[in-house]
Amino acid sequence: MTDDTGRAVIADLCRIPNPDAIDRTAYVELGGVAQFVSIRGRDARNPVLVVCHGGPALPALPSSWIWQRAVEDYFTVVNYDQRASGRSAVGAHDGMDLSVERYVDDLVELITWLQRELGVRRVGVLGHSWGTIIGITVAERRPDLLWAYIGVGQVISGPENEAESFAFAMRSAIADQNDDAVAELESLGEYPGAQPLTLERIVTCRRWAQHYGGLSAYRSESAYFTDSEALSPYYTEDEVELISVGQQVTMPQVLPALLSFDASDRTAFDVPMLQFLGRHDWTTPTPPVERWIERVSTPSTHVVWFENSAHLCMLEEPGKFVVSLVELALPHADTA
Repeated sequence: MTDDTGRAVIADLCRIPNPDAIDRTAYVELGGVAQFVSIRGRDARNPVLVVCHGGPALPALPSSWIWQRAVEDYFTVVNYDQRASGRSAVGAHDGMDLSVERYVDDLVELITWLQRELGVRRVGVLGHSWGTIIGITVAERRPDLLWAYIGVGQVISGPENEAESFAFAMRSAIADQNDDAVAELESLGEYPGAQPLTLERIVTCRRWAQHYGGLSAYRSESAYFTDSEALSPYYTEDEVELISVGQQVTMPQVLPALLSFDASDRTAFDVPMLQFLGRHDWTTPTPPVERWIERVSTPSTHVVWFENSAHLCMLEEPGKFVVSLVELALPHADTA
């Protein structure tokens, strides 16, 4: 079977032929930048759930065919490629505004557009990894727009995340008697420390944390995820290439904001909150989230532990993921 055949089979699998379904794509201008939006669901009357992807600049749509179809039975799922990400990376340039504030305003503008287009009052926002920074900020500032916020791989403190990830990698390498890994990690000095937190230092730490299951539990690599975009029915081969283009533009500007982010003191929210935590997540480690969630005040708070997951619980435990959304998020949802 060729890649083209595999992509065609997956595209046919992902078709939603029933008459009540919605399956739309559009480029929507958000903050003056055209951003690619996908809207999919088994019944257009179902509540709207916006996925705010991670990375930075790693769109969720290319791999959504692995896990999203079951979610579409209960929600109208909206994916958007953030500015300079994926199919929105056409025309991306070094001078583009890639501040956290701009990403937050983009999401607010997208929700306003969805209110008009789909006739809904509020939406759910599901943030993953980097996307949790955007999502939690919108949840704090504009609770009037949301029926719930769901954090997956929540970022609370960038500096704490780096320290926790490094400590896990070093513990694991020592226990494994992996001298090469220990030497590479020791070469980073005090981490994150006072030295500039360069991409090279971060990649070294992440490589070993992920080697020991910090991205996908019990796996030393995650090709099933990283290569899934090549079979995506939503991207051509040329559009897949745009992902790396967007990352090259985005990383130098956005990475410092991600690593310096600190929401430890942001503990009052007027919107229901769910936190989906992978027990083995050392990409966005859970200890800072655990410490934070004990102090959080919301109308309703649910914490779900995915015991056999790391950073990708929607792919690692897709059944539990959709059941958790249906049991805990759906009761808060507005219907169209």
